[in-house]
Order: sequence, then structure tokens, then C-alpha cells
Amino acid sequence: MNLLTPSTHLLLVILLPLVGAGIIWLLGSRGLQTVRQSAAITAVLTLAAAAWLVLRYLASTEAAAGQPFAVLSVPWLTGGVFDIRLSIGLDGLSLWLFGLSALLSLTAIMVSWDAIKEGAVGFYMLLLLLEAAMLGVFAARDIILFYVFFEFTLIPLFFLIGIWGHDERRRAAVTFFIYTLAGSVLAFLGLVTIVLWNASHTGSITFDIDLLTAGLTQHPLPMDAEGGYLQWLVFLALLVGFAVKVPIFPLHTWLPLAHVEAPTGGSVDLAGVLLKIGIYGFLRFSLPMLPEATAMAAPWLFALGAFGIVYGALVALVQQDLKRLIAYSSVSHMGYVVMGLFALEPVAIEGANLQLINHGLSSAGLFALVGMLYERFHTRSIASLGGVAAKAPWLTVLFMLFTFSSIGLPGLNGFVGEFMILAGSFQRAWTGVAVGLEQSYLVLALMGVVGVVLGAWYMLWAVERVFFGNSRLPPSHQPAAEAAESLDLRWHEIAALAPLAVFVLWIGLTPASFLGPPSATVRKLSLASSEAFNSQMRPGGSPHAGQDHELITHTPAQQAGSAHDLATVASPLSAAH
Repeated sequence: MNLLTPSTHLLLVILLPLVGAGIIWLLGSRGLQTVRQSAAITAVLTLAAAAWLVLRYLASTEAAAGQPFAVLSVPWLTGGVFDIRLSIGLDGLSLWLFGLSALLSLTAIMVSWDAIKEGAVGFYMLLLLLEAAMLGVFAARDIILFYVFFEFTLIPLFFLIGIWGHDERRRAAVTFFIYTLAGSVLAFLGLVTIVLWNASHTGSITFDIDLLTAGLTQHPLPMDAEGGYLQWLVFLALLVGFAVKVPIFPLHTWLPLAHVEAPTGGSVDLAGVLLKIGIYGFLRFSLPMLPEATAMAAPWLFALGAFGIVYGALVALVQQDLKRLIAYSSVSHMGYVVMGLFALEPVAIEGANLQLINHGLSSAGLFALVGMLYERFHTRSIASLGGVAAKAPWLTVLFMLFTFSSIGLPGLNGFVGEFMILAGSFQRAWTGVAVGLEQSYLVLALMGVVGVVLGAWYMLWAVERVFFGNSRLPPSHQPAAEAAESLDLRWHEIAALAPLAVFVLWIGLTPASFLGPPSATVRKLSLASSEAFNSQMRPGGSPHAGQDHELITHTPAQQAGSAHDLATVASPLSAAH
């Protein structure tokens, strides 16, 4: 008898950080070193257990069929008309995000090793609580459980920023909390409306995400005046909640402040995982449950993604604070994900899903390295730094690796995702929209190309100023003489960054191995919205499409194979470069 069933295995992975937080609380009186070691051991065990679970998923029959894996459903509130369950499981959409959460939690703990000396018990407990919440939000199969984890991610990060952040930490923490809480309340109202609409047709109030997706396929929310445009209103509620999380321009204003003021470990989790929850929400709820509203809003959101790319890049170009520059680069890079998602083209959607992981790796690595620079030189000012490469060559090598990943250098992970997003966007512009919209879509897709150029510009400019040339540090920021010889990476910093570097290269050289597992799930979740968009673009398909427009589109078979074909092309392209 196998006691460690996949469902039990999944539950243990989520509970391990909670157990570790309890152990830290009990051992806190034994000193800083014991607290650090307890947090690191917990994170390593959680990562090892999560990696093993991912391998079990990849070897399962559910992986090939795009079905949920390791499903555990325990009745919670099932009396009367309610059917609320503590239901967890993994599928192709959540698989890599679940693994990324475990990986970056270890990174966040290791980069905080020397930085956090005061209040270490509370700090590391909060990091582990945040890890449990991040793992839970991607494993939840019930709307109530999803929302509990969704909200719970706010609390640890609020305190991490507010207590261990920099000079304006309180303002940053309050701004972050207000923005995200307001958005999530609206999202919850939208999700409850979905539940009640489904209950009005089935007679049972279920919060099971799969059952609700199937139910709304059979009896969709109305999009006409007679039905009160209910589907459109629910979509807008979810849009605000998830757009704040991404964040989509112009709801991004909380992000740079939160990043700049957060401790390094908080920035790693925020950039690497928490920004991904919004896109995950769109893919899990909006696209499969609200296809007509998604299709109607897609051109506008595609445009916002394109504007976000250019806006974030232009603002990054004028930054003098290295951490703020990378924060605005996140706004720009998440714009690619938004553009790819709402192109509603299979190639672009799968590229956007992969880009979530790519951005998580590169941005987490860059924020971690900026934190290391600040620990050594006590400044993040680009104008004050210089000549770091001569003092810390391995730190420079890793910073350049994550920089090249961020700007999409062929051979590294960022190239594959951006290539697929741009290819799918141009494919949509040329063959998948009504004739009158072709030019607009083409201009927006070209803005994505401009963003690639701008991204290389501001990142390489920053690298040249910070790492090469002569040092411009004022005497007050010069490292002490005894520390000058130890400015390069330390063992715990190598432990934090080496796994990220491995995945940057691995995904870049063999992208098909990371595109394959989620493909069936992502296609299934996005199919209804893609078909609704194609229908609206056809003559007579929607009053918004116009009566004189024509559409050239691909057959479903062609669409299903396009992402695999591009992945096959991208891999040798990366290797060739």
C-alpha cells in the first residue's frame, strides 16, 4: 500500500512551510544562526518535495490528457445547498508556477542570510507563511480556498515591507495593501456571481472550479441587455482584481514603490511569483468561464499590454536607482504576457504562459543581485556605482546572465517566450482580425518589437554604468578595507542564484520540455475565448466587428499545432546563437 499518494504528497508540500514556521517560532530563542538554518532546511525540503511531485505529474497519465493530478477533496461546508470543499490539485497550468513558488522561496531565504539581523524570527516565519500561501493559490481547486490563499498572500508581504523595508516602507506597504485588497474584493464579488448563476441552473451551490467551468459552458452568463450584460459586469470585476495583481498599465503605480522599499527577499517573491497570480486568474477563470466578454475586451487589453511594454521601458530608461529601473522593467515585461494572453492566438497564449516562468526567474535573479550590491556598497544609485566587475567578477557574470535573459538573448529562456508572443501577435494581426483592425493590431505588435530594443537599451546601459569603468563611490560608501577582498558571491548567494541560472539555460536550450506539459490544459482553458473572438471578428459575428469586415483565420487543427511548431523552431534558433 502506497501511503504517499499524489494527493497526500501535494498536501504535505503545502503544509511543510507552515510546519517550518512553527519550528522557527519554537527555536527562536536559540539565536540567529538556528533561525536561519531552520528556514533554509524547511525551504530545501519543500523544494525537494515539490520537485518530486512535479516529476510524478510528468510521469502520470493525467499529464498527457491535461487532467488534474493529485486531487484531494475534503468536505468542509456541504450541508444544505452548499458544497464547499478543501479541494487541491495540480494541472498543466499550475504545475510550473507551483514549482517556481518553491524554488524562489528558497532564493528569498538565502539572499536574506546576511541582510536580516533584527527580528529574524518574524521575518523568516513570514517568508514561510508566504510560501505556503503561494503554493496553495496555485493548487486550489475550489473558489473559496483559492480566495483564502489569494488574500493570505497579502498579509505576510504587507508586514515584510512595512517592518523590514527601507525609508518609505510604511507608505509602500499601505499602498500595496490597499490596491491589492480593493482589487481582490471586486474579484471575489465576480466569482460569487458566477457561483450563484450556476446555482440558479443546477440547484446546488458549488464552488468547485472545474464544475463551474463546465456549468458556464452549458449555461453561459448573458451578454445582452435582457440579461443585464451580466457576463460583461462579472468580467470587469475580475479584470480589476487580476489587473492590479499583474499589474496591467495603468494600475501599476503601487509596484515600483513596493519593490524599491521591500527587503530583497520580499522583492524576489513579489516579482517572481505574486505578479503571476493575476495572469493565472485570467487563464483559470476569465478565459474559460467568460469567453464572450473576454473576446470583446481582448483588443483593448492587447493594446494596454503593448502600451505597458513601451511605457515601462521608457520610464526605466530615465531611472537612476537600479532597483527602481528593474521594477519598471517588470511593468514592461509583464506587458508582453498581457499582450500574448489577449492576442487569443494559441502560439501567443502558450508563449505568455511560459513567459510567466521566464520573467519569474530573471526578475528574481536581478532583484536578488541588486540587494547584494546594496549590502556591499550601501547604495543603488547607478551614478554612484562603477567598476564592480573588477571587485566582484562572479556577481557580474550572474547579473549579465539574468540581464541577457531579461532582454531575450537567443539561447536563454526569455527569447523563447518573447518570440512566441510576438509571433502569435503578428499572426493575429495578419490573419486573425477583421480587415479594418489589421493595421491597428500590426502597430501594436510592432510596439512589442520596439519594447525589445528599449529593453536592451536600458538594461545594457545600466550594466555598463554599474559594472564597468572606474568606481564612482563616495568615500562614505566604500567598503571597509577588511571587507574589500570579499565582495564577490558568498556561499549562500551562490546557493540562491545557481538554480535560477540552471533553469535560465535549460529553458532556453530545450523549450519544448517546458512548453509540453501545460499545453493541453492551456489550450483547453483558452479555446472558448479564442473561438468567441474569431466569431466576433467575422462579418455579422458581433455588432462590434462591423458589417464589411472579413476574417482569415486558421482551422482548429492548424491552431493546435502552431505552438509546437514554433517551439521546435525556437529551440534550434537558441542553440544556433
